[in-house]
Amino acid sequence: MPPFQAVRPEHVLLALEEFDRIGADEFLSRYGFDRQGEFELVHDSSTYDSMAVLGVAHLRATGELAPAEDFAGGAEGAAAVLVGLGFAVDGEPGVEVEEESEKVVDASEIGDDAARTAWAEAAREVLLETAGKYHAVITSKDLAAAVMSRSNIHTKRPSHYWMGDVLGRVAMDSAKRGEPLLSSLCVNADGSVGAGYAPHVIAAGGEVTGDPDDHAARERLECYRAFGADLPSGGGSWALTPRLSASRSRERRAAAAEKMPPLCPKCHTAVPATGICDYCD
Repeated sequence: MPPFQAVRPEHVLLALEEFDRIGADEFLSRYGFDRQGEFELVHDSSTYDSMAVLGVAHLRATGELAPAEDFAGGAEGAAAVLVGLGFAVDGEPGVEVEEESEKVVDASEIGDDAARTAWAEAAREVLLETAGKYHAVITSKDLAAAVMSRSNIHTKRPSHYWMGDVLGRVAMDSAKRGEPLLSSLCVNADGSVGAGYAPHVIAAGGEVTGDPDDHAARERLECYRAFGADLPSGGGSWALTPRLSASRSRERRAAAAEKMPPLCPKCHTAVPATGICDYCD
């Protein structure tokens, strides 16, 4: 069986989310697994194929799928890994099954400030792991799932209501430690750090001149250098996320196309401001 040290509970939760979203048949077919029917993971009163879920969790953690043929222990071996991560498994021999390894607390029970303090501590851990991979980033959605899983403090409130404050706390903590801003590693679905980034930098004692995403990209490079990423020779270079870079390229092409004068349909030369082709009329 491949090593699963990189797999964390949040990676399993992401796999379960996809399993629920597309259904068991599509999930198994998409990733090349057969239904096992034994040693199934039990979560929120639903059951899931342990091998398929763990294989996809490995994909979420490392970028590489652990295929069915790599599971020397089969479903039972996969179940053992999942139990070790705190999940319940139906039929795992010699293991007392519990629904949760630790009691999950709702944020409303402890108050916003306590919850966000705990989430910020968990976010720092996740962002440190992200910083260990050159040019890696994490979306705010994935970070929200990870911090709730690690802290065992959950909320049904959408993450956009509280993630900005959590990232602000992470930024302040980075500044106090004299580190580059780990919050720069968190981006939205468009690959941008969004409107909340610049205020966090300023609150942490920094300054944003020019484009916030350019600033964040430079901060990310410093994070990769500071926290052990495997950098190319020369120390690496800063870069926008691929999604944001592609979006900006499209915008530049569209802007350039708007500036181009119309072409004459007959001779394909530029038509002057009069709208009459100098060659054809």
